[in-house]
Amino acid sequence: MLSGTPTIVGTSSFTVKVTDTTSAFSNQTFSLTILPTTLNFTSALRIPQVVDGGNFVTQFAIVNLDQTQVSFQFKFWGDSGSALSLPMQNGVPGNLAGTLAPGATAFAQTTGASSPLLQGWAEVASTGRIGVLGIFRVSTPGASDSEATVVGTQSGSNVLLPFDNTQGFVTGVAVSNTNPTQTLNIFLTFTPENGAPTNASLTLPAHGHTAFVLPTAYAVTAGARGSIRFAASSSDLAVVGLRFSPKNSFTLLGSFQYMRIDGGRYPKWDSQSFVNRQTMPSGGQCSFVVPT
Repeated sequence: MLSGTPTIVGTSSFTVKVTDTTSAFSNQTFSLTILPTTLNFTSALRIPQVVDGGNFVTQFAIVNLDQTQVSFQFKFWGDSGSALSLPMQNGVPGNLAGTLAPGATAFAQTTGASSPLLQGWAEVASTGRIGVLGIFRVSTPGASDSEATVVGTQSGSNVLLPFDNTQGFVTGVAVSNTNPTQTLNIFLTFTPENGAPTNASLTLPAHGHTAFVLPTAYAVTAGARGSIRFAASSSDLAVVGLRFSPKNSFTLLGSFQYMRIDGGRYPKWDSQSFVNRQTMPSGGQCSFVVPT
C-alpha cells in the first residue's frame, strides 16, 4: 500500500517492481494525477451534448493553450441534473481529469457500449487556458462512419440556431441548463424562412438537459427551415444542433450568440474554433440527437 499527502498539483509517474523468491520480477508503471482542492466551474467550458451507445461514441480532445502546466476536470450531467456516469475507455465512468504541459493534448473516448442510449452534457474546469473538443461518431454496419465536432464554450443567455427540416433533412437539438442550483426557463422563437414567428418554452432543472428531434418535438418546424432563438434570463444556456441527411450522416449546425454592443443587440457568429476559457465570451454550441 502506498499512502501519503500530496503537496504538488500535477501528474506523476512511478514504477513498481515486484520480485519473488526465485528472483523473477515484474515491473508496472502507474500515473497519478493530483488536482487542486477545488476547481471553479463558474466559467467552465460547456459541451451541451454527450452520447454513448446505439452505435455512437463521444471523443474528447483537450489542449493546453497556456504557457504553464494546466490541470483540468470534467463533470458530466444527465437529463435530470444528476451526475452522469459516462463510461470511458480505460477509465472510471464519469471521471475524466488530468494535467497537461504547455501545448500538450489529451484524448479520451466513451466505450460505445451503453444500452439503452446514454445522453447528457459536459462541463470542463481548469487552472488555466484550455481548448476542448467533443467529437461525435456513429458507426453503422454497411455504411461509412459519420462525425461532427463541437467546441466547448461558455454558456450564454441568447443563442440563435439555424434549422433545416426540408428535402429529407432533419435537425436534432440539445439544450442544457448549466446552473447548479436554479431551474432555467427558456423561451424559444421559431422564425421560418417563409412565415411568421411562433413561440414556445421549455424548463430545465438545475444542471438539467434535453435532446430532441426538432420536427417531432415542435411540429411547426416540420418541412421548414429557418432559425430558433433560445433566450433565458441568466447566462446558463448551452445549445447545440446537428443536421442529419436522408442517409443519416450528420453535420454541425453553428450558432449565433447575441451580444450587447453599444447599447444594442447584434448577433456574433460562433466560429466553433478553439477558445480561450478566460477571455472568450459565452456562446452557443452544437448538439446531436439520433432521428428515429
